[in-house]
Amino acid sequence: MTKRQQFKKSVFDIIDSNRPNSIPQHLLVSGNEGVGKTCIIESIASELLSRGFKVTKFLYPHSNIVTADDIINKVDVSNNNNYIIIDDFDKMLQSLPNEEQYRLRAFLFKKNAPMLIATSTGLYEGFSDYRMPFYDAFRVFHIPELEYEDLADILPKKEYEAVKNDETFLDVLPKLGGNLNYICSLAIALQSCNSVDVAIQSVIAQNDRYFRLLFSGLSGMLQRTLYGLAQAGETASSAEVQHQSGLTAANTASGLFRLEKQGIISRVGDKKRNVTYKINDYLLGKWLKKT
Repeated sequence: MTKRQQFKKSVFDIIDSNRPNSIPQHLLVSGNEGVGKTCIIESIASELLSRGFKVTKFLYPHSNIVTADDIINKVDVSNNNNYIIIDDFDKMLQSLPNEEQYRLRAFLFKKNAPMLIATSTGLYEGFSDYRMPFYDAFRVFHIPELEYEDLADILPKKEYEAVKNDETFLDVLPKLGGNLNYICSLAIALQSCNSVDVAIQSVIAQNDRYFRLLFSGLSGMLQRTLYGLAQAGETASSAEVQHQSGLTAANTASGLFRLEKQGIISRVGDKKRNVTYKINDYLLGKWLKKT
């Protein structure tokens, strides 16, 4: 059994352990962008429906949710076997006023309340800050890393058969960070060309708009820091980033710290001195390098 299959079994163990006339244990599925959180909760929702349970789904974007009632009124409270699925719950909370968040929490933390199964990119700070409405509200599950054995489940059969023994594809696979979109797109692109490098450029082109939006959402200093890191190589020291970016040492250090805080970059290894950094999204780094 793969880690992802074990993960899903653990989720259903908790679902099955919720007792009637009690407050349900709500679940949060956490993970990086593109690792398959939405696919997993869609699969959970399908299985719940097949068991005859009532499932109310709210998928991103949540532009029609501005009060707690926009969620509560869609739930059939006469049915005790009720589940609410909310994708990108962290993003929804950022647009929902605190008083409405408290109303939603009060609704969910009653006996026989519907069980909430939600996703979050990373772990939203509002879930760990005791001053926030949804502090300590969830049993948190982090999406496990993609394993080679998972490819048969996530790729179309034709693409899986074509790449399962392709050494060049398997060499690139660990660099993609478990991003299902990248993996599927790369496997499909490889069907029309013989070069992994050409296929990677095709996937980068497909995600150009996403990369531009992400990059344009950063401040000018963070853009220069990130661009400098990409130009310096797959990993680089603060001094190398400074050289490429043209920023001062203080601004480079501040930029690296803030990018790391946002999860865009990370430190390589556990060195305390002579620290090096890398861009977490391998394809974003390649996009920046050629931009």
